[in-house]
Amino acid sequence: MYDGTGRHPAPQFAAFAAALGRDVSLFSIDAQLAQELTYAERAIWKKRIYELGLPAVYDHQIERVERSGNRIAASFRNLVTGATLERTADQIVIEHGTIPADGLYRQLRPHAANDGVTDLDALLAMRPQPRRLRPGGQFELHRIGDAVASRNIHAAVLDAFRLCAAA
Repeated sequence: MYDGTGRHPAPQFAAFAAALGRDVSLFSIDAQLAQELTYAERAIWKKRIYELGLPAVYDHQIERVERSGNRIAASFRNLVTGATLERTADQIVIEHGTIPADGLYRQLRPHAANDGVTDLDALLAMRPQPRRLRPGGQFELHRIGDAVASRNIHAAVLDAFRLCAAA
């Protein structure tokens, strides 16, 4: 199992597969398990992974996946040393999140007064967003949550709060 996001899906899948009796190893691009989660969530996952006896390798980026006979070989590069590590398995699961769900944003953007652009300087200064890009626009539009990247609902709510609190 390769974790490229540092959130719940990778350790959840690894624990599920291990509980079914599968031989599982967990690789992560991050320096620790579930790095993007809160301390409490990380501690729960860490305990579960230890209880299951799952080997975990951190600071490794997946570089290549290819067939090796009737198995699959994956190459990982250590982000600290640059050394390459190869593992062969029957199956390799890669968690890289999702692509942005921004179809609606793209459809609405030509009609937005701000052309869908968020002024980060104004946002950080808690000032209202300028609407000068398209004066005839019908509304203000901003990309938040999964319209930006693979994120959870809490990130979207926080983005919306920051934008609305400055209005």
